[in-house]
Amino acid sequence: MGERYGLTEREEEVLAQLARGRSATYIGEALYLSPNTVRGHIKKIYVKLGVHSKQELIDLVLEEPGDASA
Repeated sequence: MGERYGLTEREEEVLAQLARGRSATYIGEALYLSPNTVRGHIKKIYVKLGVHSKQELIDLVLEEPGDASA
């Protein structure tokens, strides 16, 4: 999905965690980022994917053919 939507490598890492339902705090701890940095990545991901909620994002990832890992 990263290439298709123009995501950076870090945004792809954040997306993979978001698709698993993880919170910004959890993602920050897992990727050694501040929660504010994670929220910034999340905003950019939402814009690039054209979604407005975590549920929309999860639905989009699940619909993506051959890319279940995000």
